[in-house]
Amino acid sequence: MTMWDEFFRPLEQINFAPATNIVKKDDEFKVVLAVPGYTEDQLHLNIEENMLEIRGEGDTSGEPDVYLRREIRQLPFRYRIELPERAQAQDIGADLKSGLLTVTIPLQPKKVIRVKIQGADAKRIDVSS
Repeated sequence: MTMWDEFFRPLEQINFAPATNIVKKDDEFKVVLAVPGYTEDQLHLNIEENMLEIRGEGDTSGEPDVYLRREIRQLPFRYRIELPERAQAQDIGADLKSGLLTVTIPLQPKKVIRVKIQGADAKRIDVSS
């Protein structure tokens, strides 16, 4: 396939992924996808093992419109991201507003173990988390 064949390949054959922002805070992790025109029924979120999968069905209308210019596309997509170790998967929430899908993943508080230091005569203490 030449460079020109690749350039003029139909857009439907190109792997599509929406623009994405990922934000990590101390208590939560957010994934924001730009999905203008997608409805709640066209977007699906699944969690399997430690992976979050976001799928979009894209435009499923049967009648193709005649576009003079088309830059906004609703193509099927699949976006996968590994969840942080402290993710609380059972409390994940998703919100679709103004063409942005925001997935909020709460994180468990960091576990800090404090070890008491004792004198040389004290027994050894093993700490595991």
